[in-house]
Amino acid sequence: MEHTHVGPFKIVSQLGNRRQKVYRALQTEQGREVALKFIRLPPTVDWDKAIAKIDREVTGLQDLSHPGLVKVYGAGVDKQRVFFASELIEGESLAIVLARRGKLTPDLVVEYGRQIADVLRYLHNKDLIHSKLTPEKILITEHRIKIADLRLNRPKKRRWDKTRRRELDTAAYMAPEQFVDGATQKSDFYSLGVVLFEMLTGKLPYPPDTIGRMTRMKMKAKVPSVANHIMNCPIWLDKIISQMLSPDAKARPHSARAIVLAFDEIKNIDATKKPAISQISGGFNPLTIGTDRSEARRLLGVKKKKEKRALGNQTPLIQTVGFQVVALLAVTCFIVYCLIPESSSEIIARAAIMVESEDPVQWAEAEILLKPLMDGDSDVRQISERLFFEARRRSLVRNAERGLATRLQTENVLDFGRAVQLQLDESDESAKRIFTKLVASIDPDGRERHVYAESVMRLGQLSSKRTLPTDINELSEMIAVAKEVSTPYQMATAHDLLSEIVFTYAGQSDYRQLVVIATEQLKLLKERIESEGDGMKNIEPEITDGRE
Repeated sequence: MEHTHVGPFKIVSQLGNRRQKVYRALQTEQGREVALKFIRLPPTVDWDKAIAKIDREVTGLQDLSHPGLVKVYGAGVDKQRVFFASELIEGESLAIVLARRGKLTPDLVVEYGRQIADVLRYLHNKDLIHSKLTPEKILITEHRIKIADLRLNRPKKRRWDKTRRRELDTAAYMAPEQFVDGATQKSDFYSLGVVLFEMLTGKLPYPPDTIGRMTRMKMKAKVPSVANHIMNCPIWLDKIISQMLSPDAKARPHSARAIVLAFDEIKNIDATKKPAISQISGGFNPLTIGTDRSEARRLLGVKKKKEKRALGNQTPLIQTVGFQVVALLAVTCFIVYCLIPESSSEIIARAAIMVESEDPVQWAEAEILLKPLMDGDSDVRQISERLFFEARRRSLVRNAERGLATRLQTENVLDFGRAVQLQLDESDESAKRIFTKLVASIDPDGRERHVYAESVMRLGQLSSKRTLPTDINELSEMIAVAKEVSTPYQMATAHDLLSEIVFTYAGQSDYRQLVVIATEQLKLLKERIESEGDGMKNIEPEITDGRE
């Protein structure tokens, strides 16, 4: 097709392999180069309806704008073939890169993975999914990625041009639920996990086979680990890939945003904990830097040969009797000092500094230090418990905001993580339902009091953002529910709700009777609260939220 015209485009050359009908073309009027991709519609599809739907789809794709997405310019028809015109990328697909190099380094995989996850975050916020993410559709140019072949796919929606036929090379990257129920956002995470696994190991987690056998293997086989194939995979990278490859969609990361944050965390860990020996092995050597080698030798503690000869036969200081006696005394004192146990106050002071730090490792170490003290006398136990659960609360919030989940976490902790992710996605009502359930079911003084305290705080935040309905029947139902509350926390929440209803609708004639009922109910509720007195102390958790 080279040097032929297709609509307003002049085809220059073919891109990719011969199986792909993608060409470099020149859009003559605009004077820009584009990529033209040709597709053939299934024979069972109504041609006129299909073209109309393609036009609507392209219009939607033109509105998408993200640095990691190949821009779509338009579509057309030529000789019973549909073509899409899109941004021309001067690069090559990830599939070609892997075919040439075999596999990529972990740091490069982390960078590419973060970029892909950010594209998925953008699409999912638009209520779109990719559904067929493969290395063929990931283009690499100057260490940046561009995702191509995007369609307006909606979660759980079957495409109008979908056929029963699936290519094995695409099915290898699809989540097991896609073969039964259709694709979701979590299906994109599974595909990303397969791509990352292949980038690191040079192979697929499950070898291509028939669709049936591959689906059964993905659903029932043990989740593969990258660490079983390569030696230098960071533990956190292996962990998040295994999470993405879980056959259970609920066990995968909650959102693409959580994946982006996880990759940022991996990059931070690598940046702060890279050992010096890796710098040396990477070619750094102060003896080869600059011309002043004597200064480099001094910094390294290397003496010149003439300095060694000048010492003659003098006895080295370290071999003298006086030096050895002093050294022995110093070592003895150090051993005695180490054998003296720390007092409870010293341990608490050290743990308090750890808890106030921003380092999750120190929070975990503080828990280990404090746990034995929680069986001591009342004063020590009270302070230790407060610091212990504050350390746990900080770890809880950090993991929840990053979407990190493990099989060792309790159901309440997992529910809290889901609620936080919903809160971050601004699904406030769904988050409130989970936080309300946690507040109602968790013992405020039990082992998960940190989950209770943080849930109470976040529920209060969400309640302050409440938007009252305008429908009188809905408001009447809310007042009726407020009348049935029993626990101190429920009464406090009902008090705030009734006060807000009275304040919002007072003076409005249509709501006069409703305000009267709410005011009477508020008066009764205040009497209940005053009569219970000290019981209302349990409304606020004893653990502070650390946001003073």
